[in-house]
Amino acid sequence: MKLNMKSRFVMAAVAAAASTLVMTPSAHADGMTPNTGYENQWSPEVCKDPDSSGFKFTLYFNSNYKGSYRNIGYSVWDFADERMGGAPQAGLQPLRYCTFGVSSPWPGSGQNIKNNAASASNRHHKFVAHVYYNRGYKGAVDWVYGNRNLTNTYNNNASFAWQDS
Repeated sequence: MKLNMKSRFVMAAVAAAASTLVMTPSAHADGMTPNTGYENQWSPEVCKDPDSSGFKFTLYFNSNYKGSYRNIGYSVWDFADERMGGAPQAGLQPLRYCTFGVSSPWPGSGQNIKNNAASASNRHHKFVAHVYYNRGYKGAVDWVYGNRNLTNTYNNNASFAWQDS
């Protein structure tokens, strides 16, 4: 069966689209996969024990890795408004610390992360975590290679990004 040029083009386009669907990896916290906002907001990884979470970055409410925490897997443009799907929705969608301790809540439980982080932990072996003073990955920055108390962005943190080490 002979195919004309238009048929060959259509078949090539269909094959390329199909291979893209098959070859596209599922989203995971590798630091380079695009964030839809959903993962950082609703993934079961966000409140797991940091040592067992698939998300390799954790912000803590208090210094020295104390108080409530939140695991984050993907870069965040603005902690005060992590929109799911990237689309505008009604109202802000802030990232909040996980709530622990029903009768005696841990310090920071349920509070907004923006301008409320004192320490951080990066368990990723390939990427450096950058915590920024301003939203949009701007302003003063703390580079987090392992565990550290924040200095340049202590209680003045607005965004986070993974960077190649």
